[in-house]
Amino acid sequence: MLKKTHLVFSLFCLFGIPLFGQTNALQIARGAENQLSSLLNKPAMVTPPLTAPLAGKGKWYNLELDSHIFTDQASFKQIVDVLYNLEKQNQVFDGKKSKMNGTVVSRSGNETIMDFVSTAFGPLNIRVKTSYRASVRFLQNTDTKFSSEIRQLPDDSESNKDIKNLITSRYAEEVTINGKKYTYIRIYSRDEVNTSILPNAENLLKNNSGPANEEALLLIIEAAKKR
Repeated sequence: MLKKTHLVFSLFCLFGIPLFGQTNALQIARGAENQLSSLLNKPAMVTPPLTAPLAGKGKWYNLELDSHIFTDQASFKQIVDVLYNLEKQNQVFDGKKSKMNGTVVSRSGNETIMDFVSTAFGPLNIRVKTSYRASVRFLQNTDTKFSSEIRQLPDDSESNKDIKNLITSRYAEEVTINGKKYTYIRIYSRDEVNTSILPNAENLLKNNSGPANEEALLLIIEAAKKR
């Protein structure tokens, strides 16, 4: 069993991309509404996972993920209730490919500091656990749009041996298409991951991170249906 590396967030990011860090994920992806039939209750990547080795940093890689879905199984309000409830992350993100626990450390205005522990399940019975401290902010919460951002704290990023510069955004929007209401959900993330103890790291990142990210969207919907 592998003990600690950042395969965990390559496999899960609770979360087109022209280049690392240059996408605006706080909106409906271009052309998504035209793909309603294929995205309805069926998650997909906006683009395939992007990975690239970091020059001069050994086995560290950039990883960027962007997935989305439309649903008619839960209302926009139900989805927002799930995304807004930070204390119950472990009840929502409890999947077959990954799990996440979050503990509130402090609150100040619109910022909540949380300790996250993520566990991911990879091929060959690999189970990987990692932890990080992050700031959570709600950026938008209206009758039809919601967005939040999880950003790893700088001091944790500097000292963490598994994950650095993590940013995850969660976006939801109520849309009406042909007279019917749907909720669109998008999870985007980018970070730097340490793959020093993983053989064939780049292929593992590409092949396993996407399905886990897509599973997170389904877990949000399942939790919302119970609201």
